[in-house]
Amino acid sequence: MYRHLLWMMLFLTIAATALPGGQAVRAAPGYDIEVVKTGLDRPWSINFAPDERLFFTARNSGRLYALNITTGAVQTFSGLPPAGFRAEQEAGMLGMELDPDFAVNKWAYICYSYTDSGNRRNRLSRFTVNPATGVVSGEQILIDNMVGALYHNGCRVVLSPDHQYLFVSMGDASNPSLAQNLDSTGGKTFRIFKNGDIPTDNPFYDNGRLPRSLIWTYGHRNHQGLAFHPTTGELWSTEHGPDIMDELNVLTVGDDNGRRYGHNYDWGWGSGPRYCLGTVNCDGVPDFMPPVAVFNTDSTVATSDMVFYTGSAFPEWFGDLFFVTLKTGRLYRLKIDNRTIVEQEILIDNQYGRLRDVTVGPDGFIYISTDETNATLLRIRPTLERPYRVQLPLVMRGE
Repeated sequence: MYRHLLWMMLFLTIAATALPGGQAVRAAPGYDIEVVKTGLDRPWSINFAPDERLFFTARNSGRLYALNITTGAVQTFSGLPPAGFRAEQEAGMLGMELDPDFAVNKWAYICYSYTDSGNRRNRLSRFTVNPATGVVSGEQILIDNMVGALYHNGCRVVLSPDHQYLFVSMGDASNPSLAQNLDSTGGKTFRIFKNGDIPTDNPFYDNGRLPRSLIWTYGHRNHQGLAFHPTTGELWSTEHGPDIMDELNVLTVGDDNGRRYGHNYDWGWGSGPRYCLGTVNCDGVPDFMPPVAVFNTDSTVATSDMVFYTGSAFPEWFGDLFFVTLKTGRLYRLKIDNRTIVEQEILIDNQYGRLRDVTVGPDGFIYISTDETNATLLRIRPTLERPYRVQLPLVMRGE
């Protein structure tokens, strides 16, 4: 009778967890989605520091914060926002990258929006961030006077795997023609050394002439995700389409009989409102590089940041690409073979609203920030052991 009751309890427990309409306890088999922290000041860029705290920029207030994942304590740094800072619509305190030697040099690279004599601009600077004193100081401007607008300010920042170069994205500032103009900062990816010097092997280098000497790739509408593939070392990006065809791209340079050039990713070519998108209306685009994929041909998902998974918590996902979306509130997982998507999964599908950024923590878990004034930090981790598990008695049988 005792054994019968145990089996009945086990059956009922399993059945209850499978009932439709119940509380979701797993994002996918073996994984949970957890709320780590609520009430955050609209994070735009989230990055883990060597002390395992999550640093994040606040788009609207222009501040920098550090969140202790374990205790929930938040440190607010003084010294920001900088003079002339502007926060309006999509503009504000945006992309951030912490230096690999942050524990020693305390450098943070931040791209932000500002106003100069009434003109909207964007800027990439290096700041010194002192966790002990809670002060940000010592701004060194690396790229200045990038075009700005209410919308399409780009400003994602990423460091190359060899830790030598900074890459920064800049949107078209709501003027598509700028993306095809090598004498404009609009619609470009830039590449510089960490101290702001310009590499002479940049594809459009012209004796330091600005901005073309900075340019790595061009023809972008508003690419807000940048990440390096952990195996190939190639730089990938997510880019907003107008009302259809958000793009996933590989940002590369080419060589044509000794002519080195940055690829053209099509935006601003042709006539509006959609111009060249994907491979549609793209005849004659010079140095054209088509996207790896588009999301989708009849709608936009509004892609934001991305990351390649290199943690240890989910070994089966190593090298997979994760990106988040704003309009549809999704977290995508893509398995990549060379430059081909061989598997796609949506782990979050608008349960938490707009999603802005995604990163991998030192614990190997995946962290996602929502895009709202009082934002939420989410975490995907392996499924925890459940308290309802029933241990059946071991029955020994003799000969």
